[in-house]
This record gives sequence, C-alpha cells and structure tokens, in this order.
Amino acid sequence: MVASVRMTAALAVAAGSILALSAPAPAAPPDEGQRTGPVQFWAKDLGSCKAEFAIENRTNVTTYTIDWRIDDEVPDGRDIGVGFPIWRTGDPNMASKADSPTWPDEVPPNTPENRTMVSDRDPVTATYVQDLKNLNGWNPGLPNPEADTHTISYRMVLGPPGNNGQTPTETPEWIGDRQWHTVTVTGCNPTTPGGGSLEELFGS
Repeated sequence: MVASVRMTAALAVAAGSILALSAPAPAAPPDEGQRTGPVQFWAKDLGSCKAEFAIENRTNVTTYTIDWRIDDEVPDGRDIGVGFPIWRTGDPNMASKADSPTWPDEVPPNTPENRTMVSDRDPVTATYVQDLKNLNGWNPGLPNPEADTHTISYRMVLGPPGNNGQTPTETPEWIGDRQWHTVTVTGCNPTTPGGGSLEELFGS
C-alpha cells in the first residue's frame, strides 16, 4: 500500500513536470514606452507599414526629441558630437511641443534654486506618423524590405541641461536615460491567403 501511494505521488509529480515543460511561456507585456514623469513618449503600430510616435510634454521645453532605428540597423549609429551615437533623429524631427512661454534660448544655468524649466504645465501632445515605405529619401533606406513586419526601437535623446537642476557633473539628465523601447510595425509586405504576394497575383 505504501509503495503504491509513493508510486502514485511520483507519477503525479512527473506529470506535473511534463505539463510545466509543455505549457507555453507567458507572453511578454507590450512595451508601452515611457508613461510616467513630466515628459512621456510612446509609439504604436498603425498597420500598412506605418508607426505613430507621440510625445506628451508637461514642461516648457520643446527640444525633447525621439531617436529611432529599424530592425538591424548599422550598430554604431552616427556621431553628431553629443557624446553618444544616434540613428534616425531628425527624420522627421520628432520633437516635443509646449505651451508658451517656452524655454528661452539664452538662460542662466538651471539649478534647483533657480529653475528655468517648469514641469507642472497642462500636457501638450505632439504626434508623428512615419511610413516605413516612404522614408523621405533617408539613407539608409528600409532594412529587410521583403519582410511584412519591422521592429522599431525608439528612445528620447535630447533635452535641456539639467531637467531638474544641473547634475553634479554638469551633464543633462536625459529623459528615460536613453533606454530603448520597441514597437512592431505590420503590413509592410502583405501576402494573399494562398501565400503568394500581391505582385504575383496581379502581375508587376
């Protein structure tokens, strides 16, 4: 009787282990961008090979700018003298908007005691739609042009010196610390239900 109970228990443990191994891993939560703080940004898939980027700004600064790249772009980016490589910053100029009066062009150092930047404004949202099939002559063009989906990585890279007062090293406090977020863009090279391309169906 004891041996039978032990055998039953062992079989139950083994069955549970097999089920655990065969169960699909839980899906990763979707990347919602950065949705906290005075400057928030995110991107979403619009289908038809288009992505929409958004920057929600509660400050008086208009220079917060999104940098982005597609799939396996050249890993070293471009050097524009800001201390780190960038990719597609400036195409288009995905910069934040803000209510007036905005951050002035010439200001004394921004310190906790004398803050030129404010971060308690009503939110102003700027949106930009990017068609990956029409990169406005941007070089490089679309990587992997035959793929139906593309992964866009994006981050915030520009802003004023000292978002909340100058740092001890007198360097900017970058929103999001330049961490990458991702969005998958769909509908770039759709196929027919039979598996052929639209070009094959209708002719080139």
